[in-house]
Amino acid sequence: MTKDIIVTVPKLNLPGGVSAFWNALLPEFHKMDEVRFRTLEIGRHGKNVFGPLVDIWNLRKATKTNTDLILLNPSLGSRSFFRDAFFAKYLIRNNIPFVVFFHGWSLEFQERIDKKYISFFQSTLGKAKKIFVLSGDFETKLKAWGYQGEVVVATTTVNSQLFENQVPATDHTPNPEKIKILFLSRLIKAKGIYETIAAFENLRKDYKNIQLIIAGSGEEFTDLQELIKENKDITLTGHVEGQDKINLYKECSLYCLPSYSEGLPTSVLEAMAFGKPVITTPVGGLKSFFQDKTMGFFVETKNSSDLEAKLRTMLQEDGLREKMGSFNYNYAHQHIMSDKVAQKILDEITPFL
Repeated sequence: MTKDIIVTVPKLNLPGGVSAFWNALLPEFHKMDEVRFRTLEIGRHGKNVFGPLVDIWNLRKATKTNTDLILLNPSLGSRSFFRDAFFAKYLIRNNIPFVVFFHGWSLEFQERIDKKYISFFQSTLGKAKKIFVLSGDFETKLKAWGYQGEVVVATTTVNSQLFENQVPATDHTPNPEKIKILFLSRLIKAKGIYETIAAFENLRKDYKNIQLIIAGSGEEFTDLQELIKENKDITLTGHVEGQDKINLYKECSLYCLPSYSEGLPTSVLEAMAFGKPVITTPVGGLKSFFQDKTMGFFVETKNSSDLEAKLRTMLQEDGLREKMGSFNYNYAHQHIMSDKVAQKILDEITPFL
């Protein structure tokens, strides 16, 4: 008998990590005969104070038909936490089982829960049959708050459809004409973009065949345009998607994202799936997932000197980029493509169906 599952999601036609996650997974779930996934779009009400009430009303309507399980997708932040906690209250009252997948995780809001809301968590989201998180640190915190169920340290995913017939990069020759370093992200200071530029400019004094590609849009875009306008070896592309984004991954030699904080960024996983070594920071889900010195290198946050040193190692050691890139390609296609992640999630929730 087919089991009916409702997944709460943001607007799937808008950009965002959670939207990308479910846009990748839902086609995989739709191929499965044993389950039927329905989406319930929530949030994005702007300043409408009645927005949460609208979401609750829509949840009630959605559960009027047979529902075997609800999968809530909050972030650990003020608005999302309280909205989904009230979802949980409704589901508990109506004996509808639910699981929770925390995507974002605010350390600042974590402290607020420590001080004021542990018991509220325990009586709401803490009643979930199972909780998915993106970091072992988050698992530890949930246990400290008294959660008695199983916590699964999961990953985000890479859309399998984007990588059909792809092979590892072939540009790792001894002296390629250009070694392209790719930074692809929202252009905000906390992604480490200024440290990346500082490290690159120092390296450029010794390496004439390197190029930095900065892809994305965000609040720093105009300032970055001004900063790099005299540097012909740095390219600022603006927002990219589809085939343009695929081409950037295929053409680069390594990927760099020295963020100050993260969940588990899809761009890191995508770069791995294209067979690229990665330089990033031990924050959020990366701390648990990323294998330092195997998938690439960890660097200290806000430290352009450390970033420069690790980039220099990548440039100096023959075959290192190829070795790490090949590992990443194989690992990604075995473990984090959307078909694999969808099956893992189904396996985890099956006992509650």
